[in-house]
Amino acid sequence: MSEPFLLGWEEWLALPDLGLPAIKAKVDTGARTSSLHADVIETFVADGQRKVRFSIRPVPGRDDIQIWCTADVVDQREVISSNGERELRFVIRTTAEMGGRKWPIEITLANRESMTYRMLLGRQAIQDDMFVDPATSFRQPRLSYNRYRGIERAQGEQRSLSIALFTRRPENASNRRLLRAAERRGHRTTILDRSRLSLYISATEPAIFLNGRPLTGVDAVVARATGALGSFSIAAVRQLEIMGAFALNPADALQRIGDPLALRQTLARERIPVLDAAVSHADLIKPDADDGHVLALGAAVGLGPTIRFAIVGGRCLAALERRSTPAAGERSDWEAIRLDAPELQAARRVAESAARVMGLGLASIDVAAGRGGPVVLAVSTNVPIAQTERLADASIAEAIVVHIEQSLRFRPGRA
Repeated sequence: MSEPFLLGWEEWLALPDLGLPAIKAKVDTGARTSSLHADVIETFVADGQRKVRFSIRPVPGRDDIQIWCTADVVDQREVISSNGERELRFVIRTTAEMGGRKWPIEITLANRESMTYRMLLGRQAIQDDMFVDPATSFRQPRLSYNRYRGIERAQGEQRSLSIALFTRRPENASNRRLLRAAERRGHRTTILDRSRLSLYISATEPAIFLNGRPLTGVDAVVARATGALGSFSIAAVRQLEIMGAFALNPADALQRIGDPLALRQTLARERIPVLDAAVSHADLIKPDADDGHVLALGAAVGLGPTIRFAIVGGRCLAALERRSTPAAGERSDWEAIRLDAPELQAARRVAESAARVMGLGLASIDVAAGRGGPVVLAVSTNVPIAQTERLADASIAEAIVVHIEQSLRFRPGRA
């Protein structure tokens, strides 16, 4: 008789189809399906097959070692995690290699960053002639993380990104600058107009259609608006998030700032200074759907000059000061102000905190000096890119694209 194939409660294995030569796994017969740590998970369609792209940092404590993997999606399943929460996870099929033996296994993708082991080997992956001895470990040959030598200081996958710009005015100067910045860095762009979109809402096969055709493979979506987005526009952003896209301004954040009361309450709850206000039901004004309005938190009456901060990725990149309050029908007159000016630092901190609290990756925050210090007057997703770049000599559009790349851990490349 052949020797039994014994497994301890922890073992080394390789997943060669995914480019992972060494993974230390916990063998858990109490779990039905195997699970693999996935850092960033994105779905796309190629040749009619739904696929998933994900990254893994296989060596605990070494965030500079990063591997990008691609596999076919074979299923989506609801899994109860170790803390009792239900999660809908992608399922892939790949080859496991251990002790000179190879066999197919199914794996769910989950964020296991807080776990000791990057992989869990469930009972479904344990074949009939394999036996688990839970009192021992490493019954099969040990591998080593040295197999990842040469992949250190990973910079991410080098490829072109697909960036969708949600706007009804692609000809706008700010939008043109943003599109040019993305193209200069080798990325593809798509204009999304809500009137040309439709959604297919499904627990297993969510989809979005542009001009009646499926829109797939979107890596990131940028939603810019002159004011509040309507419910359908926000739903379209959320649909792309569900399908794996990174949203510079997530749908939940767009929904929060679209409600003036929720905006004011959220800032006040987090101790972000806003002007005190008494509000009754009669005071509420409903904006026209998708037409937007300035989400003003108060008029700058009796306050210092208004400072408008352009914030990308939580960091203020430029500041403009309003010279005078415009009369009705007139345009505001702005001039650049140095970000390192000492008198600006308190207002700058308030603006960056407001963007962070509201969950906005791209924000225009108006701040003025009040009796007790800076107060937030307005929050908007409509950073005036062209005006700010012209007045403040700041590369706002480029910074937006770089922030998207860093958020997705990609380098610019060519398709």
